[in-house]
This record gives sequence, structure tokens and C-alpha cells, in this order.
Amino acid sequence: MADWRKSLRQHKPLAAALGTLAALLAVSLLVWLAAVRPQLGKGRSATISDDFSASAILQNGQTASQTFAFDEDLLAVGVEFYLPGDQPAGELELVLTDADTGEELARSTGVMEYILPDQYTVLGLDRQVTGAEGRRYTLSLTPHYTGDAVLAIGHSSGVALWQDQMTVDGEAVDGTMAVQITWQRIGGFLTRFFLLVCGFGALLVSFTVWAVLSRKVALPRLVFVLALGLGLLYSFVLPPYAAPDEKYHINQSFTLACRWANFFSDGEWQMGHVPTTTSFRRETDVNETLQDENTTVFTWEELTGTLFTTTDVPFDSHQEFAELQTDQNPLLYLASGAAVFLAYLLHLGFTPALMLGRLANLLVFAALAACAVRVAPFGKRIFAAAALLPMTLHLAASFSRDAPLLGLCFAFTALLLDAAFGPDRGKALAPGRLALLLGTGVLLAPGKLVYLPLAALLLLVPGVRLGRKANLKKGAYLAACVALALVLNSGTLAGTTGQTAENGETVAAQPAATEASPTAARPEKSRPAQPDDAYEAEICGENTLESYVRRLYYYAEDIRDPAQSEVDFWVQALKEGDVSPVTLGQAFLFTPERIDSYTGGADILARASLALLGQDLSGTNADLAAYYDEGGAALVYKIVYSLEPCTQRFAELGLEPGVMDDRLPLDRTVLAAEVQAAQATRATQSVTDEADTVTYTPGYILTHLPDTVLLLTRTAVENGDHYLRTLVGGSLSYYSLDLAWGWVVLCYLLLAFAMLPVQGIAPLPAGRGRLWCALAVALCCGLTVAGCLLWTPTHYETLYGLQGRYFLPVLPLALVVLRPRRLAAVPDGSRAEAQLTAVLAFVQFGVLMNTMLAVIAR
Repeated sequence: MADWRKSLRQHKPLAAALGTLAALLAVSLLVWLAAVRPQLGKGRSATISDDFSASAILQNGQTASQTFAFDEDLLAVGVEFYLPGDQPAGELELVLTDADTGEELARSTGVMEYILPDQYTVLGLDRQVTGAEGRRYTLSLTPHYTGDAVLAIGHSSGVALWQDQMTVDGEAVDGTMAVQITWQRIGGFLTRFFLLVCGFGALLVSFTVWAVLSRKVALPRLVFVLALGLGLLYSFVLPPYAAPDEKYHINQSFTLACRWANFFSDGEWQMGHVPTTTSFRRETDVNETLQDENTTVFTWEELTGTLFTTTDVPFDSHQEFAELQTDQNPLLYLASGAAVFLAYLLHLGFTPALMLGRLANLLVFAALAACAVRVAPFGKRIFAAAALLPMTLHLAASFSRDAPLLGLCFAFTALLLDAAFGPDRGKALAPGRLALLLGTGVLLAPGKLVYLPLAALLLLVPGVRLGRKANLKKGAYLAACVALALVLNSGTLAGTTGQTAENGETVAAQPAATEASPTAARPEKSRPAQPDDAYEAEICGENTLESYVRRLYYYAEDIRDPAQSEVDFWVQALKEGDVSPVTLGQAFLFTPERIDSYTGGADILARASLALLGQDLSGTNADLAAYYDEGGAALVYKIVYSLEPCTQRFAELGLEPGVMDDRLPLDRTVLAAEVQAAQATRATQSVTDEADTVTYTPGYILTHLPDTVLLLTRTAVENGDHYLRTLVGGSLSYYSLDLAWGWVVLCYLLLAFAMLPVQGIAPLPAGRGRLWCALAVALCCGLTVAGCLLWTPTHYETLYGLQGRYFLPVLPLALVVLRPRRLAAVPDGSRAEAQLTAVLAFVQFGVLMNTMLAVIAR
């Protein structure tokens, strides 16, 4: 019997771990059955046109048709209907055919009684249609009524951009049918992803249970394993671009990697100084699904499906994007930038480069957090709890500069407490420990200026701990902190070499432009098949952006009446600087279909000069055509746009002509997609209103103290719950994923438990040391609030931009200072550490499951 009990005690940790694993897997399976399985039919849709501001009535037997191009698979089709009168009865027949061959690809029949007005009515196709790039389809809808009520089908007012006209019984309608295509369903992937994440999370919790019961894993190592393992789960559940402001941090890390790649490149191009308003990535580093900050189940599928992709582009490939960076300080991006640079060298794709950069930040944080728990002379539970909060791990497993900053602040705080208040404070620190203390302080100081008071606490360390010339070391340390903070945050270390100009031929002499009629001495081959003299006189006689775009359509494409929506699109792109006039002309004159069609210099000279200048130079300046023999059609085009009349013509419109794009040929659809992407990016970035430029400056605050006090009071009342949530992780992603308040309360209860001192041990710091630590915490928090206050426009009702996560770096020190002296205590410190870590692991499992369910519900 005694041997049996002894064996049971020996195997108790393993049995408890296996029981925990079984229980958590059972819970995961139940949640899957109740909440995940019903969502397996989730679909992903794209609209051909989402404008249904007009409608056309369909009589019995009439067929409404719409031709469109679509690259992806087709699973279902949604159409917008209105009801002019009563609910119609009968059947609606849908037929999908190949627009080029007429082959029937799929069909569907729906019952009209189920049609709901003013929203898309979706009809599933009887078979999946496999997509192909550029494939064109014709959608036909025919109602067969059994009563007098009829349907009206929604369409746009005017033909939609890049789309064809809708027809009813073969007659054109001035609009494009509002069509929604379902091209992807999540299916069984959601089951596999959910259960794999839950299974890995259950393994981590089970390992924690075994570790704390067997006491075979020290707390610092357990914190490292949990931070790394849970952080990896956060990195998958909330993929790249999901963390707060992560897109700006990603831009900075990738730009830094491109700078290093450019340094080691053999190419002549030099990167030079990059402003924060632009960023660099490789040409292939684009993924629309991943770059959407609103995570969905399809983001998970895209992440896992592209996780092991590679690319053939060289490591020094670069593409400039009109996307913001965070600032000019590269210090906190060294780890993530180095990981991305390694991905460049290994020719890894965009997704693995993103995940590698995240992993680098996570490793740095996990190592520093474990170091903090190891060296802390007291309050180890506080450091462990702060490191394993949901918000901490969410930031640590991202490109955010807060990932290394949090680790540096935690490690410095623990090292400082050990040096100033540790058991060996009468002895000099070991050289390694001293270097670590000074190094973490010097690195965190320039990370964010508001945490300088934390770095300044080194002054509390007794001189004996610093060894010989202690005061000199303190002075040099403080000087280094301030100097690095000022230098790195003022951008003076940014590159100053200018970018090289386009490597193009120079023109020895500018030929004089001659006034000539648009049609004078022009070769007939440069004119459209059926010239329209009146239209040519109109578009060549007016110097407007619209006339320029119409000349491109006319002389390059033989289109004399392009869709107004397309003309407006390119005019807007020119006005907003999304494309230069020369690049746009290149996208018409040097398309894949046209680039090899020019028969000589006169041909390209005529077309280029007519498009750019509105006059034909092939007759008046025929010598320019000779450049065709030296550099082909591209060189002739460069000669034309380099002419002074061309520059002057666009200057009158407020534009620089620009230079040719490196891509030859240049597909106009690709250019249009890039313009639309730039417009979408600009739409997500804030534009400063004139009223927002008047903010709470120090002078304004001093003269408006009552208003300032009221602002701060309203902020605390209206946003207090938000700050409480975002401190521990109750709101994740871009604060768009709210967890249940129960998890928030549990996190605060665990922080309170971590604060409890051990019985019989006097809490430290005490006396003046405690006061100075409290003052440093208050200063850091005050500077954080003050920084947001200075950015707050005076007409705002609450403080601008403040988040609870901004206080995370000083949270451990604040909890150490606030530890109760007489309220309560724990009898056994080691047992309390084990209990805290185990409960934290269970809470994290629940938080991750809650987060996945919130994403699935989108």
C-alpha cells in the first residue's frame, strides 16, 4: 500500500497534466460543436458593381444580362432586387455562360417568394465554375411569373468603372448590374485551425500544470516557455497587421531591411533618406488579404496557405509605397528588421518574412521577461503576471516597437530593484550584471521619451554596487540616455544621400516646337481607323487633364468615347499624384499588346506628341524620329516628354511630367490597381482638419486651466473602462475585438494576487526608495498623458490617442510600489508562484478561444 501511494505521488503531476489536457480538449470540442461548426459555410464575396441607385423592371420572360470579368472561382451569385409592388411569385432562372464562347457553365433556379428587397439575393450555382485570370462571363436572369407582381433589378446610374453595360432583352441600359460573386467558402479549414490552436493551447496549459506540480521547471524558464508558446498562438490568431498600429511598424521594419539590402547590393541605386510618409518593401511583398487589419477566418486561411512560400526576386528588390512609417528611430526595429533581412537573403515570401519578424520580436521579449523574473529580488510574481497578460503577449508577438520596449523596461526594472534593494546591496555588481543593467537602461531611454524617468532611477543604486568611480558611471549613463534619446528621436541618424535620377539619355538640344494643326503632315497610320476631325480639334485644342486622358484613349486605343467613369478615374489619379502624366501615357502607348507594334520612329513620335502635346511633331520635327534607331520607341517617347513645351504644358495644369516607369511593357490594369491601392491606403490615413491644428499647447493650458481640467475629467469618465480594458488586453487588435468582461476581471484579480507579499518578509522598496520609485512611475504616466494632451485639438471633448497599453512598461514597478504592507500576505512564495502561473495559463487558453470566436463571428 505504501509503495502504491508513493508511486501515485510521483505520478501525480503527469496524471494532473493528462487530465487537464483531456478536459480542455473536451471543452474545445464542445465549443466547436456549439459555436464553430455552424459557421463552416461562411463565404467570401466580391462585387462587380455595388451601386444599385437605379433599377429596371423585368417583365415576364425578359432577360437581364451583364458581362463581367472575374479571376476567381464562382460558387454563388447575388443580385439586388426591388419590389415595385407586391411580392412576386414564380421562379427566377439564372444562367452563367462564357462570354467569349457562349458555353453554358452553370445555372440556378430560385423561388421569388424568398426574395427580400433592397439587399442581395444569393443563388447558389449548380456546380462550381473554376476561375481563370481575365476570364469573361455573361450572367443572364429571366423571371417566370405566376402572378401580376414583377421585379425590378438594381443597377448603377451610369456604367460603373471598368465594367460593361447591362442589357435587358438585348437593349443597352445606362448602368451596370449590381452583382456580388461568392468565390470562396471556409469549409473544413475552420475546423482544423480552431482545433489545432485549441490543441496547442491545451498542451501549453497541461505542461504548465505538470511543471508547477513537479517543480522541475524554474519560474523564469516557465515564463519563457509560456511567453514564447502563447505568443506564437497570438501571432496566428491575430496575424500580421492585426496589432494596434502594426502596419506602420511593419513598414519601418521592412524599410530598414531594404536599407541593409541596398547597402550590400551591387546595384548602382542608393536608397538615401526615406521620409516617414513613404516606405519600402520588395516588389512581391503585397497581400491584400493579410494587409487588411480586420482579421477574418479568411485571413487565417491566407496566412497558413502562404506560410512557406518563396520568391525568385533578388534580395535587394525594392518598391516604394506611399505608406506611413512610425518615426525615424530605428533602435527598436533592429530585431524585426534583421529577421526580415534574413528572409530577404533566404528568398522567403511575404508571409514568412512577416512571421519571422514577429518571431524575432517575440524571442527578444520572452528572453528579457524571463531575465526579469530571474533577477528580481522580490515581486517575481508581479513580473510573471505582467509578462503573461493578454495585451503584453499580443504586442510582444507583433512588429510593434512595444515588444522589445516592454522586455527592456521589465528587465531594467528587475535589475534596478536588485541593484538598489537586493540582498547583496553592500557588494559590487558582477561585470556582466552591471553591463546588463546599464545596457537595458541606455536602450530603453531613446525607445520612447516618456519612459526616461524610469531609466533615471539608476541614481538610486548605491555607489558601492557600481564599483569604482560610481558617480562618473552614473553621469556617463545619464548623458548617454539623454543624448541617444535626443539624437535618435530627432532623425539625425537617417541617411542623407539623395536618390539618383532616372538613368536616361540626355537630349543635346531642345528642338523648337512649331505651331501646327493637329492633322498637318501626319501619317495616316497614326490616326484612328475612322478619324474624327471635330473631336480631334476639341481634345487637342484644350489643355485640361480630361483632354489629355481622352487623347490617350483616342490616339493609343482608337476609342473616341471612353466611359466617363474611366476618364474621371485617371483625372483624379493625376490630380492626387497617384500617377504621373508620363507614366499614364506609358500605360497607353507601351501596353503588352502595343509595345512591339511600332513600325518606326515616325509612328511612335506622332502618337506620343499628339497624346502629350496635342500636336504632331512627325512632320515638323521629323529629325526626332531618328532616335528610334538608337533606343527604340521608348527613347523617342523620352525625347518627347523631355521637351520644354511638354513640361510647360503640364506645369500650367500644376503637374510635373514625371519619368517613365521601369516596367516595360506596362499593363494599364496593373497601374489602375496600384492607383486604387494608393487611394485605399490614403483613405485609412488621417487628414488633419484645420480645426485640429489648434491643440493644447503649454501656453493654451496655462491660460485655460478650467477647460483642461474638464477635458481630463470627461476623459476619465467616458474612457475609463476603455483604459482598463486596453491595459490588460480586454480589447485586442485595433481595439475591435472585445473580450468578455470576465476575462478582464480575472486579469486584475491575478495582478492583485501577484502583489501580495510573502509572510514574514518586509516588502521592499521602503522609505525614500519607495517614494522615488513612485515618483518615477507618476512621471512616466504623467508624461504619457501630457504627450496625448499636446496632440489633442482644443475642440475635442476627451483626450486624443491615449491607450491603457501605454502604461504597461511601468506596470511592474507600479505594482511593486503599491504592494500592501498589512492588508494580506501569502504563506508560501513558491506555492503562490505556481498557483499564479497555472491560473494565468488557464486564463490565456480562455482568452485565445474567446478571441477566435470573436473573429469567427465577423
